[in-house]
Amino acid sequence: MKRILVAPLVLLPLPVLAQPSFDCRQARAWDERQICAQADLAELDRRIAAAWRAIIDRATPEQRARLQAEQRAWLAERRACESPVVRDAQSCVRRAMRARARDLEAAVTGGGAGTGSSGAVAEPAKPPPAAVPAPTGLVAVTCPSSSGWAAPRICATPGMRELDAAVVRDAVAARARLASQPAALTDLEAVLARYVAEREACGRTPGRVPIDCLQETMEEARAELRRRITPAAPAARGG
Repeated sequence: MKRILVAPLVLLPLPVLAQPSFDCRQARAWDERQICAQADLAELDRRIAAAWRAIIDRATPEQRARLQAEQRAWLAERRACESPVVRDAQSCVRRAMRARARDLEAAVTGGGAGTGSSGAVAEPAKPPPAAVPAPTGLVAVTCPSSSGWAAPRICATPGMRELDAAVVRDAVAARARLASQPAALTDLEAVLARYVAEREACGRTPGRVPIDCLQETMEEARAELRRRITPAAPAARGG
């Protein structure tokens, strides 16, 4: 009797696309399950965990207590993204995690352990900032367009062309506001360069609907730019 050989590949586990900093077999909360199911969220989780460890390792006991309270508050904020609409919930988690990753990584590289407005760990004096890079080539899409992956989709999707133009206007406004702050302007150009790359990458991001990814990326970029344009409100004084 002829034996049927089963290809060994079918016996192997599926490739791990989403491997966060925690064991997904122990994931119970809904936001942890979302992170385990989405490769980009798992990558954000690894970034957050690495930056968090770097900050905590150099913090004093008093600073650790404050930082841990901030982290617990952020985790509660992330968990509050839960929604009966899966896309809305995932988008909310993605925005929260991107913002947290940026804040923590800025604290690691920018000379402090403060992740919010409540203070920072003292660091050695930083060297003079490097020269501001050339502006990122960000211009409003001209329709009809076939340049790159994102442009034709922006032209074809209702409302997305207006959102694209708003992002460009906000980028111009942010550059103008930060023109006298070389370090902040350098960071802004890095944000814009990352936005352009992430927008194009939506056409090949595993586990995400490309058009949803594109819209979310554009909305997140605009929210980030608006934050840089709008001056922070002064802290209220106690009576």
